[in-house]
Amino acid sequence: MCNRICWLSIGKGRTILPVKSIVMCSGKGGTGKSCAAAYIAEALARAGRKTLLLELGQDLRSLDLILGVSATAFGTGDVLSGLCRWEEAVSPVERTAGLFLMPPGCETPIEAAEVEHLLHTLEPEFDFILVDGAAFQSIPAKAVDLFLMVTTPDSLGVRACAEVSRRLYAGGAKEIRLVINDVPARVPPIEGAEDFDDVLDIIGAQLVGIIPQSPKLRCCANSGMPLDNGSLTLKVFEHIAGRLMGRRMPLLVR
Repeated sequence: MCNRICWLSIGKGRTILPVKSIVMCSGKGGTGKSCAAAYIAEALARAGRKTLLLELGQDLRSLDLILGVSATAFGTGDVLSGLCRWEEAVSPVERTAGLFLMPPGCETPIEAAEVEHLLHTLEPEFDFILVDGAAFQSIPAKAVDLFLMVTTPDSLGVRACAEVSRRLYAGGAKEIRLVINDVPARVPPIEGAEDFDDVLDIIGAQLVGIIPQSPKLRCCANSGMPLDNGSLTLKVFEHIAGRLMGRRMPLLVR
């Protein structure tokens, strides 16, 4: 494709209805899904929305490192297995008021019904809940307001996202949106796509954000540092958060 990312014909984009529960997903590893989850959640909290990052998985923590959090001894697995109350598994993110993290906790099988019950329990307590770290099959599609897919601009990532999108819709997903991450100034060719509009058609999801390739973003995520005030990357995440809140926000691509 080799198109400059500023060439997009998507314009300002469409808004979506405000949501509460969001599941982060991707078709393959290495797309930056957890990094996107952390900084989107931080942008939501900075906008005044009480936000919880709910991390599932088999004790493979990542969000505490990205956000610089000293997580509690308990986590989501402990709550699901009845070892503790959810309040004991939540840690505040000190650098961002209104942002909280529930890490994975003990290794325990993830049962869809238990996750659904936990989401229903937590929803009255938070404005937004972002779920990260679990395969999309572990979460009942109908129990979630929005699936937010994260892909990189390459053929493997796009094809994998398209398959996940198909399965989610077949499982009754209400809404699916897309973030394209780690986008270089010139995008390499993507099989079957002439531009990003074709990518959206292939995946079957509306675009809510494009995250430009940024060594500083990787540095911040690896060291648990916040993004620089006034930086393009910070503004990109703020605009993604705005769209998730139902606002009409322009896409920032450079």
